[in-house]
Amino acid sequence: MNAEIRHNPGFAVTRCTLAGGEKMRAESGSMAATSAGVEIEAKVQGGLMKGLKRSVLGGESLFMTTLTAPSGGGWVDVAANLPGDAMVMPVGEELFLTRGAYLASDANVDIDTKWGGFKSIGGGEGFVMEFTGPGVIHTQTRNPDFLVTWLTEVLPFTRA
Repeated sequence: MNAEIRHNPGFAVTRCTLAGGEKMRAESGSMAATSAGVEIEAKVQGGLMKGLKRSVLGGESLFMTTLTAPSGGGWVDVAANLPGDAMVMPVGEELFLTRGAYLASDANVDIDTKWGGFKSIGGGEGFVMEFTGPGVIHTQTRNPDFLVTWLTEVLPFTRA
């Protein structure tokens, strides 16, 4: 998969170019567009318990979308729900992300939820997403929970 980040830094969209038959995974709701012929399948990845763990504890969706390019190849655009930048990162042996940062990845990257330990609670993390295996992941830079908290603190409150 080749990836090109466009419209950054404020409204980043990552175009993932796939070879014929190549697959990728995307967080439910992160796919913005596809070329003709790309097959889309949404299901609970890794079984119900792993999906619930990823959803309830990891802040991600219960369902993951698998996108498969047609024989001639194709592309998939992924974007965050909130304005912000995007990054493409190699996973290596293992990589950890905060809740809500995951957008998409190579299909062979394994995704799990891990307890960050009691030391991480002070930083607001608690549970984090763990990625293992060869491949890359696509992340967003905006944390929806943080943004809402920040907005409620700075916006004036008026009663109707």
